[in-house]
Amino acid sequence: MYKIDDVVVYRRNVCRVVGQCTSDLTGEDCYILEPYSLQDGSTRMKVPVANKGGHLRDLITREEIDRLIGRFHTIECLENKPANMKSQYAALLKGDEPEELMRIIKTSYLRNKERLESHKKLASIDGEYMRKAEQYLFEEFAVALDTTFDQAKDYFEKQLDKLQ
Repeated sequence: MYKIDDVVVYRRNVCRVVGQCTSDLTGEDCYILEPYSLQDGSTRMKVPVANKGGHLRDLITREEIDRLIGRFHTIECLENKPANMKSQYAALLKGDEPEELMRIIKTSYLRNKERLESHKKLASIDGEYMRKAEQYLFEEFAVALDTTFDQAKDYFEKQLDKLQ
């Protein structure tokens, strides 16, 4: 059970629990969530406490971030089939786990690096999904590390450099 002011992740959005209520439609107990980046009350979501869909989870911790970064080199890239890259990226983006975002980032980065080395034009689909994955991942890292988005991204890159 979460309490008021707990910070959670719902789907890919970092949110603060701002209340609890009973759904008028289903009668279920629900958390009232407010996106962390919009704490002005303009956007709120009701999410069932039962979390049957499994889309509500704890915010990642610093220790989990470090373990995740430590596993970066063992995270498999997506299958390199240009015809279905968009659907592979989209499927991972719909998931709930930070590792799926890292998989998008790693695949996109390596595909673009390979294209540059072959003097080919960068694939726009890779850049698009890499930006989306970075936005979600580093937003969560920033809140967990109590820092800014850019500082969280720098932390990620510096930790990766240490592994080389």
